[in-house]
Amino acid sequence: MKPTVILPRLPWSRQDLKEMIEFRCVLWMLVLRDIKLRYKQTFLGVVWVILQPLLISVLFTCVFGKWLHISGEGGPYLLFAFCGLIPWLVFSQSIQRASLSLVNETQLVQKIYFPRLFLPMAGTLGVILDFIIALLTLGILLAIYQHPLSWQFVFLPFGALLIFLFSSACNILLSCLSAHYRDFKHIIPFMMQLWMYASPLAYSMSVIPMKWQWVFLMNPLTGTIEFFRWTLLGQGNFPIVSFSIACGITFALLVLSVVVFRKLEWTLTDVI
Repeated sequence: MKPTVILPRLPWSRQDLKEMIEFRCVLWMLVLRDIKLRYKQTFLGVVWVILQPLLISVLFTCVFGKWLHISGEGGPYLLFAFCGLIPWLVFSQSIQRASLSLVNETQLVQKIYFPRLFLPMAGTLGVILDFIIALLTLGILLAIYQHPLSWQFVFLPFGALLIFLFSSACNILLSCLSAHYRDFKHIIPFMMQLWMYASPLAYSMSVIPMKWQWVFLMNPLTGTIEFFRWTLLGQGNFPIVSFSIACGITFALLVLSVVVFRKLEWTLTDVI
């Protein structure tokens, strides 16, 4: 008779990946539920998805473009601001919905078994409709300003993949930390305000003094925002430095967040 050997479970194993593949329909249902709940019984609905980045872009244009005379890098400032807001809104909206997903789904976590990693992932993927609508709105703005779509547009999926991976990494980490330390729900909104000002949404990296640029380059959103502007507007050269840093930090954070999540996952039912 072959002996059974019980080994300590690793933070991540092939069995976990196999389990996630088997339960993939659960992830799909959670994403659909998140999208439906977001637009169900709303007054503006999809219109708000269009108005939010558009109104912020108009505000940036009035304050930074008209009054402070910040350059749009050779193009209309409204397009410059809107392209920067697309990845930021994907990130901020997903953080708002997914960072507290474990706490908000206490009954689901305690009563039904499924890969708990699906909850923050579903909250992140739930904003994919907002992302598509924002891109369609940008297409209309490009037509209004008669700004041609650059050939770099074919590389846009890489930018989209990066922003969703980075958002997922942050949400996986924040969701388990929020479940164990409840003061995170107060820290996250403050953190997002600081992060917004530290990201080149209303300005470009060219206006930052050279000695301080390395600080902004450590922000993964800097490379992502610059990459979106390069692909959608064709402005400047490929941001190889900032984009490479963003990819490296995203990968490292994704590995760290999964390891931390798997380590704390076993105590979730006791703390939430």
